[in-house]
Amino acid sequence: MTNNKRIAVFLSSHEQLPESYVRAAEAVGKWLGQHQHTLVYGGARKGLMEVLAQSARANGARIFGVVPQILTEKRLVSDTLDVTFHCADLNDRKAIMIRESELFLALPGGIGTLDEIFTVLAANTIGYLQKPVIFYNVDGCWNQALATLNDLLQKQLINVTALEWVHEVNNIDALEAICEKL
Repeated sequence: MTNNKRIAVFLSSHEQLPESYVRAAEAVGKWLGQHQHTLVYGGARKGLMEVLAQSARANGARIFGVVPQILTEKRLVSDTLDVTFHCADLNDRKAIMIRESELFLALPGGIGTLDEIFTVLAANTIGYLQKPVIFYNVDGCWNQALATLNDLLQKQLINVTALEWVHEVNNIDALEAICEKL
């Protein structure tokens, strides 16, 4: 993978998360900066989102924040952003992140992260996109989601092409190795 890729990272904005999740967000931010990639993310200054952005900033990454109106109203926009895309709502945010990114990385997250990742997977499935989705599986946080995808495949509710763009990693070395192949 060449330098200067725009990588969307979907992850939690929750506070008080396990230290392993925080360390993973810091490591990904560092990796983004060291490899001169651009971080495309939700723009919030909370939780893992801010940890990731601060680490990316400290290591020289360019940062695109895609900020829905509600974050602006609540004054929750990160100060780390080089480029800010303002949008009306979460659907607009997903559309902009998809448009602006070349691949997608899921760090630990909840409903919003699942929504974002499954939107990309659905777009890949119908041929709207052909972009990689990488699950960064910290402490097995994505085990059930990945098992569900495999279960749907076994039940013939999705076909194998739906999973061709899906990758799983659990550390920075594995992330780097997979990204070099993409």
